[in-house]
Amino acid sequence: MRKRATAILRMKPTRNNAPESRNVTLALDCTVRDAAFAYLAEIEPWIQQRQIEVTAVSAPTHYEGLRAEWILRTWTELGLRPVLDAAGNVLAERPGASASAPLLAVTAHMDTAFAPGTVARPERRDGRIWAPGIGDNGAGLAAQLALIRTLADQRLRTPAPLLFVANVGEEGEGDLKGMRHLFAPLNPYAARIGWTLVVDGTGSDQITTQALPSRRFKVTFTGPGGHSWSDLGQASAVHAAVRSAAALLAQVKPEAERLGCNIGLMQGGSAVNAIAAEAQIKIDLRAAAQAGVDELTQAVRRAVASGVEAENAAALHGCTRASLEVLGERPGGELPTDSPWLGLVQEVDRQLGIVSHLQRASTDANIPLAQGRPALRLGAGGRGGGAHTLQEWFDPVGRTQALQRLLWVVLETGVA
Repeated sequence: MRKRATAILRMKPTRNNAPESRNVTLALDCTVRDAAFAYLAEIEPWIQQRQIEVTAVSAPTHYEGLRAEWILRTWTELGLRPVLDAAGNVLAERPGASASAPLLAVTAHMDTAFAPGTVARPERRDGRIWAPGIGDNGAGLAAQLALIRTLADQRLRTPAPLLFVANVGEEGEGDLKGMRHLFAPLNPYAARIGWTLVVDGTGSDQITTQALPSRRFKVTFTGPGGHSWSDLGQASAVHAAVRSAAALLAQVKPEAERLGCNIGLMQGGSAVNAIAAEAQIKIDLRAAAQAGVDELTQAVRRAVASGVEAENAAALHGCTRASLEVLGERPGGELPTDSPWLGLVQEVDRQLGIVSHLQRASTDANIPLAQGRPALRLGAGGRGGGAHTLQEWFDPVGRTQALQRLLWVVLETGVA
């Protein structure tokens, strides 16, 4: 029988709670901590196998059902009682020392950035595991499983009750669907969640505390279409799209840490010898501040108007039109640098020898941060590369330390 432990967080009084004077004492019993840390290292082969298994289950954005079923089964085997909510998220509560305390939500997104039909067959080569989605977010889902198993097998009691969430809709056009549902005003969990720990991707050197705002557009171009020779000179939807894209790129220059614009998809037409009757481009706009997103939006509108006008002026007959549709909009927000919870994470890092820095990024944490809630994103450890490509890889070296970090934060959150 292993010793049951409750972690305690003691916050020493500080003047104005300023970052430079903040002092966080971590009080988890060192014997219990060391046993749990050793256990995480011991089960690394099991963690790798679960990561391979979950990555092999297809989960494109909007089609996460098969992976949700896998997670429901696996969490049940680990002693939880998971349920599926109306958005498709998998949820499971785990009691803490205080039944009335706010929940600590530990989330990891299920969806991948790949189109339906993309096959992931993880394989080991040169000490790495290769597969699309193996790091983003196979690593995050595997870290969740490692926490769930360690808490159960080491009989650890957390101060705060936990809510494990495997959520949908983080990637691409998901528009943070799962997190929007979780934090919707009418969702009973929204009022109960006190902290949100998002586990996403690899590494351990970043703490995402600043939510990067973004806006995504689909621009649809239409025209009369026709035969490339007999209707020579007819206005072309593809030509209008190309002219608009070129006009946009001519206007917008990426600025590091301030704003960026990406044309992620361009498609249209029906045949090489047909004048296109329809075309589409999809555009991702991101900026450090909302004003930057608005600035980029105006650039898109100007570029589309210019591209359509140029194509219609060049055409011998017929004309094209364009319509804009917002595919998604991620709000900004920020965890204050003097947040006691951030101080806790930074003290854990100091104790473990992790050199980390605060980061701005677009993650599931955007939603709670935009609502002024304590939330941050941590990596699941290891190293990775090729994210959002078919050549994605993951190296588990160093993962154990990152998992120790996650476990320690979970065991210290909830008692002031």
